[in-house]
Amino acid sequence: MATTASATEDLSSVSIDAPIVASHNKYLEDQTAVIRSKTIPWEGYQRASLITEEDLSQIRQFEKSPSAALNEAGERYIDLFINLLQKLVRADTIQNILVLIDDVLQESDRSVKLFYSLAEKKGDPSLPYGPFIKLLKKDDEYIQLKSAKILTYLLIHSPDGEADISELLVWITTQLHNPNSNVVDIAVQYLQSILSVSKYRLKFYQTPGGVQSLVDILKKGSPNAQMQYQVINCIWLLTLVPEIAADLQRKYDVVPILIDIAKSSIKEKVTRVVIATFKNMMTKASQENMAAMIGNKLLNVCETLAGRKWSDEDILEDLQYLKEEMTKNVANLSTWEEYDAEVRSGKLEWSPSHLSEQFWKQYANKLSERDFELLRLLSRIVATSQSTLVLAVAAHDLGQYVKFATNGKRALEEIGAKTQVMQLMMHDDPNVRYQALMAVQKMMTHAYNA
Repeated sequence: MATTASATEDLSSVSIDAPIVASHNKYLEDQTAVIRSKTIPWEGYQRASLITEEDLSQIRQFEKSPSAALNEAGERYIDLFINLLQKLVRADTIQNILVLIDDVLQESDRSVKLFYSLAEKKGDPSLPYGPFIKLLKKDDEYIQLKSAKILTYLLIHSPDGEADISELLVWITTQLHNPNSNVVDIAVQYLQSILSVSKYRLKFYQTPGGVQSLVDILKKGSPNAQMQYQVINCIWLLTLVPEIAADLQRKYDVVPILIDIAKSSIKEKVTRVVIATFKNMMTKASQENMAAMIGNKLLNVCETLAGRKWSDEDILEDLQYLKEEMTKNVANLSTWEEYDAEVRSGKLEWSPSHLSEQFWKQYANKLSERDFELLRLLSRIVATSQSTLVLAVAAHDLGQYVKFATNGKRALEEIGAKTQVMQLMMHDDPNVRYQALMAVQKMMTHAYNA
């Protein structure tokens, strides 16, 4: 089904594809084929007075010729199917009705509009979404997946942005952690379709756990290239919103994750969407993202990638833009800004500032600013890094902070960094042990004063 113009208003100049409830995954399609093959006892329902003779006649007419039925009385058939959804309870029957409704939506763009015109005529505020949102809670995987697909179709063709889609977004977020990889794949595709509509992007970004679930997919167990592409495509769509582009790195630390993917990916489309995401973050929120990009050595990565052969010229153009912007900013960075960027990247090395006594005399107290923000980052690095180089440098820096910052020892104790450094004295690596020992000695030597 083609997307509406409003859905892609800000995507026209970028050649990155988001499926509109399309699927390369046959998991749902195969289940649908099985459900179509089952016989539903409509006559039995009619004899039990669960449906009327007219209902039965309409169902048989639709099954015989969906196009003709919809052309003759589209709203009436949609009204019938929605009423049946709310009236009948057997799972196999609900599955069958959902298949029929999906068939209606597949018929033409006009079919989608019939759902909205019916809701307007009936004056029912729960329509057209309510019946399908309720089915997201059904203890039946197929019913949930098919209902979510129908909701996604309806939402991307919604005539306004007033719909409350929070329950669907919560459902999608939950499915991103589903142990069934096919369900995860389908949920990500639904999300791509929803995020292709600009008015839904901030709503998803504000959904608890939503973005973190996407980041978790990229972090864990090397997802295949198609899944990487789909997830990063969602992130790219989100970064088209300046507010999100400004907040994403601070909250989810996506820059190093995306850099690692760009360095290792063998699929051009994955690299393309990563670089396009960086371009969004740079153009829409350079001040918030520049330090992380420089600190994580994105400039070096861009230079390496620019030396490869690409079939898509957009990649080279975006790489050139990123290189130019970062080169300008690197030239203007102060010594402190370089250090700040390095700490925020989490990738510490023995650059000159770490070893300069003058640097620490001048800047140690800046680690205490904004509620010890940078000091807390150093502490987190000590607690989580697996790199012996990074651990050694971080331990050294904490020792220098104690030596030169006002009340540095007290600050380290209050944020728990002192204990973390002391634990490094038992580390397997001799350099890590040495730097931790030196830092602890400074803690013992320097009391609670400057």
